[in-house]
Amino acid sequence: MENNKKPLKKKKIEILGWVISAAALYFVYNNVINIDLEAAKQKVSYTWIPFIILFIAIYVVLMGFLATGWRYMLELLHGSSLPKWRIIGIYTKTQIYKYIPSNLMHVIARIYFATQLGPSKSNVVQSYFLEIVFMVLIGILIVLFSTLTGSFSLSEELINQIRDFSGGKLKGFSLGILIFGAVAIIFYLFKALKNYKSSVNKGNVMRIVKLILLLIGFFIGMGLVEYFVFHNLLGMDITFLYVIALFTITWLGMFVIPGAPGGIGIREFIVITLLSPIFGPDDPTIGIIIFRVITVLGDALLLPLGSIFLPEDISEAKEI
Repeated sequence: MENNKKPLKKKKIEILGWVISAAALYFVYNNVINIDLEAAKQKVSYTWIPFIILFIAIYVVLMGFLATGWRYMLELLHGSSLPKWRIIGIYTKTQIYKYIPSNLMHVIARIYFATQLGPSKSNVVQSYFLEIVFMVLIGILIVLFSTLTGSFSLSEELINQIRDFSGGKLKGFSLGILIFGAVAIIFYLFKALKNYKSSVNKGNVMRIVKLILLLIGFFIGMGLVEYFVFHNLLGMDITFLYVIALFTITWLGMFVIPGAPGGIGIREFIVITLLSPIFGPDDPTIGIIIFRVITVLGDALLLPLGSIFLPEDISEAKEI
């Protein structure tokens, strides 16, 4: 009976994710059909194509950052060094699988391929969750920094809504959530990694440091791409730090909403909701659709590139 409850609960979460994603897509659709086409034609140009190709290339490189970071975490848990390009191949080839319903097929595929190189299933699963935890922690810290320095703020309309919800204590409410989230995640990291305290050495410490730097580089790089789309291509008066915080929030939002394939609809909903009160609905809608095209085409390109480095059945792991 208990075994039947778990799949049922998982199914409910997946259905909830689909419902939320569908509602978000409907919201985006309404914004798309209401775009001023004449004004859009004056902005959208074929001269954007070289830039979009460049952004796709940058996205592919940045996914290599995440793949390398995952390798460091997997090596720390496994206790052995692993073939660099094979791990990158696994991560990048399976990236496109996240668009399959359930938003878990890329994880399942990574578990299947990575275990062929030696790590246990539990180590691969834990490396995936720890990667997410590190990303969420760094994301929260980026948003916290941007908020405290005044680089990121919401529209008056959203501020009033949050102020009403929080009983007038807007700043304390917002910072409280961010700080609580950061502390909770740090506590989880210490708890999760305490079983590996005997493996604390210079090599593993450097792995964690490199992982953190790669994740920071990923957020900054993706923020730069999104900033160029909004500011340079669409002419929106928006700052670089604001866009980094914006991208980080959308990335975190995709983790919060379960089951949405590739976070489709979720990212778009968040961006349009946050930017429309400031810049109107048209430019944010056009910009985030362009950004989605860049990431989807980038993920599609990663499939053949990752296939070049797919692992063989024989483990090539070496002892540290």
